[in-house]
Amino acid sequence: MRKFDHLFSPLKVGRFTYRNRIESAPMAFALIACNPEVADKSFRKLEAPARGGYACVAVGELDVNFRDAVRIPLPEVDFTQTDGYVVEKVGEYARRIKKHGAIAMCELVHAGAEKMPFGPDQEAIGPNNEVRPNGTKVRAMTREDMERITDDFVTCAKFVKNCGYDGVLIHGGHGFLFTQFLSPSYNKRTDEYGGSLENRAKLPIMILKAIREAMGPDFLIELRISADDGYKGGVTPGETGQFVSMVDKIIDSVQVSSGIYYDAVVTHQFTSMYVEHGVNSELSEIVKKYTKLPVGVVGGINSPEQMEKIIAEGRADYVVLGRQSIADPEIANKARDGKEDLIRRCIRCFKCFPGSPEEGYTDLPFDSMELAKNVGYCTINPLANLPFDPCELKPLGVLKKVLIIGGGPAGMQAAITASDRGHEVILAEKGNTLGGLLFFTDQEPDKVDLMNFKNVLIREIKNRDIEVLLNTKVDGKIIDQIKPEHIIIATGSEPVTPKISGIEYAIQSLEVYRGEIACGKKVIMIGGGLIGSEQGLHLAKNGHDVTIVEMLPRIADESYGMYREALVNEIAAQNITVMENTKCLEIGNRSVKVLLPNGQEETLEADTVLYALGMKSSPFDEIKEKAGDIQIDIIGDVIKPGKVDQAISSAYHAAVNIGKTY
Repeated sequence: MRKFDHLFSPLKVGRFTYRNRIESAPMAFALIACNPEVADKSFRKLEAPARGGYACVAVGELDVNFRDAVRIPLPEVDFTQTDGYVVEKVGEYARRIKKHGAIAMCELVHAGAEKMPFGPDQEAIGPNNEVRPNGTKVRAMTREDMERITDDFVTCAKFVKNCGYDGVLIHGGHGFLFTQFLSPSYNKRTDEYGGSLENRAKLPIMILKAIREAMGPDFLIELRISADDGYKGGVTPGETGQFVSMVDKIIDSVQVSSGIYYDAVVTHQFTSMYVEHGVNSELSEIVKKYTKLPVGVVGGINSPEQMEKIIAEGRADYVVLGRQSIADPEIANKARDGKEDLIRRCIRCFKCFPGSPEEGYTDLPFDSMELAKNVGYCTINPLANLPFDPCELKPLGVLKKVLIIGGGPAGMQAAITASDRGHEVILAEKGNTLGGLLFFTDQEPDKVDLMNFKNVLIREIKNRDIEVLLNTKVDGKIIDQIKPEHIIIATGSEPVTPKISGIEYAIQSLEVYRGEIACGKKVIMIGGGLIGSEQGLHLAKNGHDVTIVEMLPRIADESYGMYREALVNEIAAQNITVMENTKCLEIGNRSVKVLLPNGQEETLEADTVLYALGMKSSPFDEIKEKAGDIQIDIIGDVIKPGKVDQAISSAYHAAVNIGKTY
């Protein structure tokens, strides 16, 4: 038996046979293909998992009309057209997906009451008359509305088929139209569309039946459904199973998700690193009891080992990967070929989709249209959302001897990319191990996927002809010995020691991860940025009483959207004391004097005082001076202390440009 025998067995879905049990969830808006700025990279984003061995790839949401369905203010198009620019562009996804032997699907969406009207001719409609928390007025749907929207779904299904797709994925979950009718906590109608499950299911069944009658038996219809919307009195897995049994003669497959779009983190519509992987497989196992249809499951799945286990144990028939398809679209090929130890496993950091303004996130550095253009960047995959096709990079005419100084994530990624481009690479690291500041992940259970990424980089280094010099501090003598033709400086950053009276009584927080410092029971963390907040959370989970002191109005201020919400929620769940708008005045022996928001001073007692008050770039003037005329690039934290995504991206771009002529 192969290691992943169940995962790589074929699956019959409708008239098609899937080559394995892996599907890529919708990860790009269909109509963004009509935007010349981002069309090509959007095509590549969806082509990548097809090339990477997935059985099926779904293109992201196609809103079925521009009156009450559309969520993102994309240009209005005519779905009745059978040729022309829009058909050509939307069809390009399908052609690229099918070129690699995968099934091509396109997702159809109606947001219902979750729509935010963008123009005077748009409105939000749903089961009930209501005013949403964001102020949006929602009109209760009439029978005429239901018939019109059913026709819209059929029109879009025909459009999708005309564009060359094998079928449609109907989004019936996440609080969109289907969920609004199916959920007893949401649907308050007293007519034939409310009350019993049979009544609440009437509109979804009407839509699905109309699509099947119009498209015939050979066109795939897959349904995505939230088996649990996350709210008390809402949709249950059992009722979801009953609903699926009502439509299992209409649709071809069903994928099980959970949660509500407008409360994504709390309801697990998106899972964070603080939630177990594959959390929805318990739900899919229940739904499977009600149907003989192929049942898939989506939600934080990032390893072939777990995929195999889910299928082998009968909890689902196939798995659906969303963010993992961005982190490493080659996961299927790598697992099939016995290279699972080289898979870049999604760290669930929300870089690819941090949230949207429509969800109520007011701290995002972009609007809805920018979001639509930029969905799909990745912290650990520098190839995601590139402005060029890395598969079409031309061989270099000039290869160089490249010295990379620093063995953290930036240095390792630069070495990997430079080596793959054909350069002779020497990687020098002053310490006795590779990994840089990511050493802390070895001690941090919430960062197990980031630890895996660090270890994958180390394994990728070992798998290449890269000379690694550990315990090597690069100076003029080393440069003279190696005689490099190009130098990349990736020496990283180091903690800032603030000028606070009594700082000698405090310990820089990262030292705790090195295992040489034992914290007392009561810990004060001075500095509530990402490092201080995440480490404070780690200490609280290990039994310490933690207080975070932050001068800014909010902790983890450099973060935003869904990740910040998940972190702050987790901190609250651990009963950590958070003191925002609070300045540290002085540190004593087992105490901290602070200035409170009300202007009063207070002395806090502690067994251990830690500080995490920023990082500064490691100096490299000496290396630059010794390098003379040798071309130099600086990457990662040497440019500016930042997050892992900046380190990996800057490393890739610097390395891929070595030896290029313009």
